Amino acid sequence: MERNNNIPIRNIYYMLSYTYQTLNLSEYKQIGTESYENVKELYSEILSVGIPVLIRGGLSKDYISVEETSNVIKGKIDINSTIKKNALVTKKVAVIYDEFSENILLNQIIKATLVYLSRSNKISKKIRRLLYGMLPYFTEVSDVEIDLKLWKNVRYNRQNIRYQFIVDVCRYLYEQLLFDESSTSQMAKEAQDEQRLSSLYEKFIYAFFKRETKYGVSHPQIQWSVDDEFTDALPIMQTDLVLRKDKKTLIVDAKFYSENMVTRFEGGAAKQKSSNLYQIFTYINNWKKEPDETVAGMLLYAKTTALNQPNHIYHIKGKQIFVVSLDLSLDFRGIKESLLAYANQFFT
Repeated sequence: MERNNNIPIRNIYYMLSYTYQTLNLSEYKQIGTESYENVKELYSEILSVGIPVLIRGGLSKDYISVEETSNVIKGKIDINSTIKKNALVTKKVAVIYDEFSENILLNQIIKATLVYLSRSNKISKKIRRLLYGMLPYFTEVSDVEIDLKLWKNVRYNRQNIRYQFIVDVCRYLYEQLLFDESSTSQMAKEAQDEQRLSSLYEKFIYAFFKRETKYGVSHPQIQWSVDDEFTDALPIMQTDLVLRKDKKTLIVDAKFYSENMVTRFEGGAAKQKSSNLYQIFTYINNWKKEPDETVAGMLLYAKTTALNQPNHIYHIKGKQIFVVSLDLSLDFRGIKESLLAYANQFFT
């Protein structure tokens, strides 16, 4: 995707830094000073540093259910399984018990990723050797076939939240390599890139304002303002970001597309994407206002290479809607100044 290629790799690193506070650890400082030709190099380097950090902290454990035949009774006896396996002949019974083990999904994902990357010729030999050398620490972890479906079952809590950054980067890198090696059309690859960077862009915008400003920062669901309390089948209104200060509220929706505006025909006038305007206008109108509260909306696009970029302020039915585009090709100081200026348009 042409627009993605215009985002410096270092800025992707900074976006990751804000999204995942883990990158502020001293072990990662060197990564921020290096230059990388592509995101695969960046993700690979992060894993080569980050996985040892996890190992030094001790691999997470949890209780897992174990089923086996044994001559020692522990846990629960599975009568049906004992009969089916004819275990009594050898004076054993089938038992089910819980074991506190490292053999959990998070460790399985990391191990499967290490195996996959250590065999990939898309990764430098130096990194492959480093990753392969980490496998002995996962000898108690079962081998699983790496697949994107694995990540769908991941759940985080206070005990394993330190895994989130590394497990997410494992997915980013696996997806990148998977589509590089497949025969998928270039259009499909670009769509996948856009989806992945869109998710990171949304998380980055939220984390940036949380860290760099004193606004009240949240991303709540907005409830439909219905007259009869009937909300069955209505879509969820999940905000990307809500900024609040005094009696002012700004609802922000982050947008990352290959095209930010549309034309009906070649050479025609560029128009706003109607669905995005409808969405933010609906958010504003369903926000449960406090007395004397002023509510506005903002569509915060990532700037593309197209000539026409959103840069408008609309006043519709007494409501302000800001439509702006953030240039991710700037150095990070410029990105920071732009984001703060966009918010200040409304709050000052």
